[in-house]
Amino acid sequence: MLDQLMSAVGGNVISELTEKAGINAEQAKSILPVAQESLQSGLMEQVTGGNISGILGMFNGGTSGLASNPIFSGIKAKMMAGVMTKLGLPESVAGMVAGTGMTSIVSGLASQLGDGGEVTQEGLMSKLGLGGGIADMAKNALGDKLGGLGDAAGGLGDVAKGLTGDATGGLGDVAKGLGDKLGGMFGK
Repeated sequence: MLDQLMSAVGGNVISELTEKAGINAEQAKSILPVAQESLQSGLMEQVTGGNISGILGMFNGGTSGLASNPIFSGIKAKMMAGVMTKLGLPESVAGMVAGTGMTSIVSGLASQLGDGGEVTQEGLMSKLGLGGGIADMAKNALGDKLGGLGDAAGGLGDVAKGLTGDATGGLGDVAKGLGDKLGGMFGK
């Protein structure tokens, strides 16, 4: 899904790069895959770290807030390094290309991802493809890291039931049900 979103904003990004960064259209076009790789890598780091709110903040903060956004800065640095390494542009040009290009991409994606102007977690995940891409990788990564959470909560329910017996009105069953649901969320 990120491929489709990048295709939708790519033309504007190429125009911005040729106008503001002083590179030709062919160079600008060759930068898009580097930008997409940098963006995907940076977003994955945040998703697997559980920082969805940080991603939403980046997309909802407007272009004026991007300069001070640490997620944006990290993605821009990845893009700059990729542009220098893969395309051989000098650091000064790569920095301008990364700043201009990623600002244009994030701004364009924010309008593509936004539900009524604001990017929401649901909109972000559905437009990025809940069954594949970033979301699928995040689900797998979180499942591996948190897969035991559902089992642990289910076990907690069993302990609570054993300690309190039936006098709790099924508290142990409720806690076990919560554990089962948490386990199901993370694929366990």
